[in-house]
Amino acid sequence: MMNELIIPASALEVVKQFEGSSNQLGHFLKSQVWDTDRPPHVAILGLPEGRGSRCRQVADGPDAIRRHFYSLTTFSPEINIVDLGNIKCGNELKDTYAAIKIVAEEISALNIHLLIFGGSQEMTVPLIEGFNKQEFNLVIVDDRIDNCANKKSPADEFYINNLPIGTSVSIIAGQSYYICQQEHDIVAEGYNGEIITLGEIRSDFKEMEPLLRKCDLISFDFGSIKSAEAPGQYRISPNGLTGEEACQIAWYSGISTTPVWFGLFGYSPSFDTTTSGAMMAAQISWYFINGISKRLDEEPVDEATNFEHYHIPVDGLDDPISFLRHTVSQRWWMEVPAEDCTIFPVRIPCSKKDYRKACDNEIPERWWKYFDKI
Repeated sequence: MMNELIIPASALEVVKQFEGSSNQLGHFLKSQVWDTDRPPHVAILGLPEGRGSRCRQVADGPDAIRRHFYSLTTFSPEINIVDLGNIKCGNELKDTYAAIKIVAEEISALNIHLLIFGGSQEMTVPLIEGFNKQEFNLVIVDDRIDNCANKKSPADEFYINNLPIGTSVSIIAGQSYYICQQEHDIVAEGYNGEIITLGEIRSDFKEMEPLLRKCDLISFDFGSIKSAEAPGQYRISPNGLTGEEACQIAWYSGISTTPVWFGLFGYSPSFDTTTSGAMMAAQISWYFINGISKRLDEEPVDEATNFEHYHIPVDGLDDPISFLRHTVSQRWWMEVPAEDCTIFPVRIPCSKKDYRKACDNEIPERWWKYFDKI
């Protein structure tokens, strides 16, 4: 079914025209073939649809990004990457959404990473619907929350209101002058998530990594990057993520402990005369795969014998808070008690900062957030 809904990469003009050297990613991708019996580590999918946005030219984004993505350095042959091509857009926008959902269902069943070139960001919704997971963890990288109350607004400006029930939502790189306190409360109480503002990222960038470690899908709005560093935005802002920060977010996403999907939405070639924005989008995408190539299967299970264990007593709690640190990656996990866990408690990603707070006799905020969910 999936093959009927996708224009294969080999049929795309941008792929046909690529004539790079053997050390370029495109040379490797042109030789790879999709095989459901031997699925790749990473699949690439373009979503050339713009009818849900104020800027319909975002439909031209996938192939403009591909042109630069193919020219970047390739990875070790041990990591198998396949470019599936582009979704076939339907006669109506809802037809495209249906096609995305069906393709997402088939890819989700294979338990592999997926890199998505958008398109507009409301396609996050059919991707999640196709993922077929009851408790879904979504991280949105955006400078604002797309929950516009105006019914005449395009779909990508209110898509968060259409997310499937059970979706936990967190926002990274939000800018305070676009997000009011009520929206902070909505994310915390309505979506069991949190908002990490641009200022908080700058004060301690590593604090963002635990949020991405157990995420299922990162929905990255290209407009979250400052417009001077990323041309190709129709909703420009002088402030935002730097290119380096955007690439770091993509890399953290790639090294997550689950087969995460990463969608880069909102790039429009019509606003990018020098194509430097397409280069930026390609480099962000490259860092996502680079992270995948470095990831370790390190999630603590059972006794977690390959972890260092620390038990920190904190006033107000009957039992110490237990922390685990992986001996190779040095990433931290924290245990939160739960009634339905008779042998091992819930283990959640955390940072060294959480450990230090416990050592200072403070209950980390991350502990409280997960304890309240349970």
